[in-house]
Amino acid sequence: MVRVMALLSLSKVSSKGQVVIPKKVREKMGIVEGDRVLVYATGNIVVLRRVKDNESVLSTVSSSIRRKVAEKAVRAEDIEEAIASVRKADAEGHS
Repeated sequence: MVRVMALLSLSKVSSKGQVVIPKKVREKMGIVEGDRVLVYATGNIVVLRRVKDNESVLSTVSSSIRRKVAEKAVRAEDIEEAIASVRKADAEGHS
């Protein structure tokens, strides 16, 4: 079994909504000034993920979605039915 040591640190949010990524975390993750980070929230957790220079944000997000779709065995037909249902409800609501 491989143990992964997590870095834990506390930061404050500034009046401008800015958060400092602690130096030890930046060093471990290889984050330097000018790097892009993807910020997303899930439940009550905020996640920062470094985006590599040759990586698009869309590909980062879509790979996560593709994994979840595969895990849940969602079929293209399921997605098409869901879209049709939402469109129908939307059309009925705006009539």
